[in-house]
Amino acid sequence: MHQLPFTPPRRHLLLALAGLWSLSLPLQASAQDWPSKPLSFVVPFPAGGSNDIAARVLAEGVRKRLGQTVVVENKAGASGALGVDAVLRAPKDQSTFLVASDSVSLVPLFRATQWDLTKSFTPVAALAFQPIVVVTAPSSGLKTIKDLQALAKAKPNQVSYASSGQGSIQHLVGELFSQQLGMDLLHVPYKGGGQAVNDVVAGQVTVAVLGAAAVLPHIKSGRLIPLAVSTRKRSTMLPDTPTLAESGASDVDVAQWSALFATEDTPPAVLAKLRASVLETLAEPEVKQKFGNAAMDISTMTPEAFQQLITQERSRWAKLIKDRKISME
Repeated sequence: MHQLPFTPPRRHLLLALAGLWSLSLPLQASAQDWPSKPLSFVVPFPAGGSNDIAARVLAEGVRKRLGQTVVVENKAGASGALGVDAVLRAPKDQSTFLVASDSVSLVPLFRATQWDLTKSFTPVAALAFQPIVVVTAPSSGLKTIKDLQALAKAKPNQVSYASSGQGSIQHLVGELFSQQLGMDLLHVPYKGGGQAVNDVVAGQVTVAVLGAAAVLPHIKSGRLIPLAVSTRKRSTMLPDTPTLAESGASDVDVAQWSALFATEDTPPAVLAKLRASVLETLAEPEVKQKFGNAAMDISTMTPEAFQQLITQERSRWAKLIKDRKISME
């Protein structure tokens, strides 16, 4: 006998739909009510750096738009790992976020961690990019990267370059262009760019490879001379300075970045609400000027494209770290 397909009674359908609707209420309410408490932007570096500046400018704009206090907390140490751990250990109430840089994303390439920036977190927004600049003191006599090559060839393993830390993005850029140009340079790591600049000016280190924010004021004052920038195109901040690609290191196209991240379990509705407030803040002319004053260009990259960029960069740096036997020590 032919059997008709089972059709549940209308009352059962209505009850099922009502149940689904009631389950969605907490999510809807949480997105509408969020944020119900002060937010924390954790910066895994000391105050005063690019990430810290970006976080503080952003915090003020987000505060105005969401009507909630936003506190910037500096939790420096272990190449940024302490700050990352603090965010992951925080209560799961969507009130704690991470303002991180490319150097933080590199940490798992050097040592075992319980987190990975590409898996444990979701980008809320890429905030800004800045070129890395190879600089020297006027007293060095160097004017171009070709001059640096000639000096390194004449004095192998005696020509030094400073970076803001062992295993930092500046360190890796120094190794990358040294490899491509066939130079053997001695790496001198510092804890931040300030002392590195002082030692280059004093002639204790030949060149420095640092973010634009750390060196631009000293270039303007004449204490430092820029030899090249790390981006594919010349920087609008230093339009007369050639790129490393122009100088012979054809594969170098790197910019330091700062970005806001949420833990990977953050509800999509909360992400969307925070992201909207961030993008509105970054569009403000006053905010653009503040970022520009700190040598940072505001990002227009989507979260999806930015996530792809992080993944691609990680693959390149992993190979370089292996080839050059680079460690955090």
